[in-house]
Amino acid sequence: MFLYRVKVEELDAARLLSLKNAIVRRETDLRANCPIREMSVIAGAARELDIYLALDDLIEPEQLKRLAGDLNAMIDTPRVSTELIHI
Repeated sequence: MFLYRVKVEELDAARLLSLKNAIVRRETDLRANCPIREMSVIAGAARELDIYLALDDLIEPEQLKRLAGDLNAMIDTPRVSTELIHI
């Protein structure tokens, strides 16, 4: 299993809330294109948003690229960091 973590920093309160809601609303679409086991979206007090995606081991590189592209299109801010961890 893989853990894909996306951290978005320096968001104002309105953008934080709207981004969190947009990602949660699009969860079904994200799952349709990628083998996501679990998804968690956490808004932090420090104006940051953490997105955690537990992915199957059998994820194809193209699926991961599409997932990253879909998330980047939704986030649309330069203050994003990502990491992919094999568990």
